[in-house]
Amino acid sequence: MSSEPDELLKILEIHGAELHALLTRLTLRAEVAEDLLQELFLKLRRAAGFTRAVDRKAYAIRAAVHLAFDWRRMRRTTEPLLSDPPGVAESPLERLIDADELDRIFDAMQKLSELSRQVLVLHYIEHQDYAQIAGQLGKTEHQVRGLCHKGLTKLRTICRQPAHEPEN
Repeated sequence: MSSEPDELLKILEIHGAELHALLTRLTLRAEVAEDLLQELFLKLRRAAGFTRAVDRKAYAIRAAVHLAFDWRRMRRTTEPLLSDPPGVAESPLERLIDADELDRIFDAMQKLSELSRQVLVLHYIEHQDYAQIAGQLGKTEHQVRGLCHKGLTKLRTICRQPAHEPEN
């Protein structure tokens, strides 16, 4: 029992920055990512699944993705990141358009199945290859490729649908 807090602290020490970066990319807000990271580790501390997980990093990543999408569902924010990524010199209009497009994509991703959303986040946001994802999810590489393809196809379909215009 005493090793559980040690394991959690080890995950925080080794993967905390990576989890914070993932949360920042998914929420588009650094200060929210900090709050969600704290919430993530409180949840992991209480989660029986975390203590039984074979790959605790993968478990933490999945939990972080769930937290970020739950936050997006509740807040529906379009605020851009507080700081620009290094080396990017975009105009304010370009940054606004990019943030709006990302927001639309993340909103559309909420309509995907949990597994499809997880695969897309791990592959396109975390830049993990299909073999890594397959190992984390207990699937074959072929299944992960199929999930990724189907998820992207559905995401494209959802994004092509016209947004609902407010009635005047």
